[in-house]
Amino acid sequence: MKFTNKNVFEASKHTIEPEVCLKDRQKNMPPIILDIRSQDDYKASHLVGAYSFPAEYLKDNLTQIPPYAQVILCGDNDNEQTLSLVKLLVDNGFSDVSCVNGGNEKLLAALDASADEVILDSLPKTEWPEKIESVLNEKVRPKLAADGGGLSVLKIEEDKVFINYEGACQGCASAATGTLNFIRNTLSTTLNHEIEVISA
Repeated sequence: MKFTNKNVFEASKHTIEPEVCLKDRQKNMPPIILDIRSQDDYKASHLVGAYSFPAEYLKDNLTQIPPYAQVILCGDNDNEQTLSLVKLLVDNGFSDVSCVNGGNEKLLAALDASADEVILDSLPKTEWPEKIESVLNEKVRPKLAADGGGLSVLKIEEDKVFINYEGACQGCASAATGTLNFIRNTLSTTLNHEIEVISA
């Protein structure tokens, strides 16, 4: 009988290709994507929806990361450094952690090459309202309707969306924070552009 040491860290089991990361972020419960590069590198270019969480900051702030969420780390093209932080999370009880093979550069290249991704910046601004409404209809309104709520769009000004809550969403405390964040994140990650959502 062959015994295996379950405490041995196997890097290959915690490394995913960029295309897998892009697919995972479209799930109903998307992963938390942490960009562990410097804040300057993050500002220069990053995947929309990824949070800036520099490596040197991460080590002392593990409690800010939900331990049972899917977590994906994205660094530069040095997989070894990123994997060392993946191992740190695994050693501290995080159950679903991986890193993007090739880091941010490969991830953005995969985004540009994907036929499944919508990149709002590549479209004429006259088409933006239609794309935004399409995401609201497909991904946002059904979720709100399941809880007896809804929303109407008052106007769209480029990447600013002005909304009005309907039904159970009206006067709901979470509508001002959690629901608004859900709408903004869904629009931004689906369209690969930072969308500002403003509730009337």
